[in-house]
Amino acid sequence: MKEVDWFDPSLIPGLLYFQNGGSFTGSVTDYENRETKEFRYKIDSVDGIIQAYVWYGPFCFEKSEIVEQAEFALTEEGRTEMLKWLKKEYESMIA
Repeated sequence: MKEVDWFDPSLIPGLLYFQNGGSFTGSVTDYENRETKEFRYKIDSVDGIIQAYVWYGPFCFEKSEIVEQAEFALTEEGRTEMLKWLKKEYESMIA
């Protein structure tokens, strides 16, 4: 499994990005281990909440089966909880 520091500020935009309606997608691929699933995620903000989605595979959000999704408060605490959730989902999906 590729090590990911989900709390690295350069990985996922800060709270202000989502407060301004930003949508962000990303993926983690372990190119050294081709048998590892490609982990993908999307983060949106809608009506004062952060929505996060995860799936795996080579396709975009619209063409994929979303495996898990969760909602968090549109606050710094909610963003931190979302990052913890992404970390947990990554570790469970890739294991």
